[in-house]
Amino acid sequence: MKVLRLGNSEDVREDIPLEKRAYAIAARRLEEACGEPVETVPRVIWPEPELPDLVREWLDRYEPDIVFLKVTWYWWGYESVPRRIERKLGRVGKPVAQASLKAADISWLSTTRPFKFGRRLAHRLIGGDPQFRPEQVISVMEATIRAILAKEGVGLVVKATGGGRAPEGALADYFDAFVKRRELVEGSIKRFCEGLGVVYIAHEKPVIPNDPELKRGDGIHRGTAGHMSMGDHEGGGLVQAWRAMVGDGATASRG
Repeated sequence: MKVLRLGNSEDVREDIPLEKRAYAIAARRLEEACGEPVETVPRVIWPEPELPDLVREWLDRYEPDIVFLKVTWYWWGYESVPRRIERKLGRVGKPVAQASLKAADISWLSTTRPFKFGRRLAHRLIGGDPQFRPEQVISVMEATIRAILAKEGVGLVVKATGGGRAPEGALADYFDAFVKRRELVEGSIKRFCEGLGVVYIAHEKPVIPNDPELKRGDGIHRGTAGHMSMGDHEGGGLVQAWRAMVGDGATASRG
């Protein structure tokens, strides 16, 4: 069984051991259900216009049995100060924005109290913009879902991630605005999936409220406990997609 996982930076974090990452935990749950080894091909995606064509190429190259598509809250929900600077000042602000983004990618720096305090202060003084407009995320995700469904014999599960977040970490100062955008983006995609009979999963409540690992980290990425919870939830979605492919009466076929 092969799963093409269209996910985010959570899947490639070097500080989380491979066997403890969410996709490995999800694969083990699918293995228990289907009775055969599961290979996962993780790919980090962004909701850019070329994504549907890229996914078509991956479908032909990897020939997956199931595609797992994650609609990442960070795309539409995280208000980035560097993005605000870049969009307000254009070319003049681009060097400053790029330097700030690179700093945020340095794990030992982005997890420190001074960095997180400076980020919150900058957001209060300057404000922030999402990486992508909600409408763009919705449009690209719908086109990507259609591209996957056009591939005969391939199962699909779509996961939305915004409902698993709490008013903490990087979202603490603008959680109300985050919730409004979540209702637009994830509500639209949920209705789209339901209309097409696609397996859709999402947390209705925060994965781990007042997550201590989130507080110790950069305020965005989950730790090992978060991966365990995510993986179990995502594995359930994969099992749903597999059962939809082979029939509701499917049971594990162990030799």
